[in-house]
Amino acid sequence: MPTPSKPIVVLITAFNRQSKLERTLKSLQPELHLLDIVLVDDGSNPPIQLNEFSDYPIYLITLPHNVGAATAANAGLRYIYEKDYEYIARIDSDDVAINGRFTKQINFMREHQDIGVSGSQFHAVNDIGQVVYSSELFESNQSIKQILAISLMLHHPTLIIRTHIAKKTGFYDEKMIAAEDYDFCWRLLKLCKTKNLPEFLINYEIGSIDSLSTGKRKLQAINGLKVKLRYFEKRNPQAYIGIIASVLDIVGVVKYFANFKKYFARFFDSSHFRDTQ
Repeated sequence: MPTPSKPIVVLITAFNRQSKLERTLKSLQPELHLLDIVLVDDGSNPPIQLNEFSDYPIYLITLPHNVGAATAANAGLRYIYEKDYEYIARIDSDDVAINGRFTKQINFMREHQDIGVSGSQFHAVNDIGQVVYSSELFESNQSIKQILAISLMLHHPTLIIRTHIAKKTGFYDEKMIAAEDYDFCWRLLKLCKTKNLPEFLINYEIGSIDSLSTGKRKLQAINGLKVKLRYFEKRNPQAYIGIIASVLDIVGVVKYFANFKKYFARFFDSSHFRDTQ
């Protein structure tokens, strides 16, 4: 890939799922004038093929064996950090960009220079594209940061990050399997302000997530708890609620915390969660 001439580089990691990756790449086509793509093939068998996308600005990194999402993403970041892109964006290899995602995000970021990272709402879809539910993520910097100790209100595949902020944040913690995005966002938000756009800008496939094995789901909960302990703020009431929630999740008393705002509303005055700047 030549010296960047486009403002955004999209980082994608892929393990197998050739057909779903192709669907993701096709969804980027209308906005290729804004994008370069760094695709990390995380040891797929057979390896990812890009014959149909020879005219796409893709830099392919092929790993010799499967190393996991965090390590694969770090391989992409090492390449990207040597370049001079204005923004880094993420999308998963089974998701679909919709509604002019990157145009809306870059316009927002350029109009709000104080924002270091932004995301959006998303539609969760099944493996045939039917909407299962739509997100209700908090939008303002204040509300996102206040609830962070309980729940991550930034959906990682929707993110666009200023590259200079990402470089200061560093790399994904490869020990935090299935919670590496939570840890990464904690570090991001210590450096900058954030915002979720109200628009729905991706269709996020949940089939593979919902089919996680019990062991993998428990590991995700355990590592999520480790992240909360790593960044624990003893003067923050939500930090204690977050620890309790994770412990309950680990022992199986409460399996899902899909809507923390409603679940914990009785503990906090609603003013804590107003979506105001």
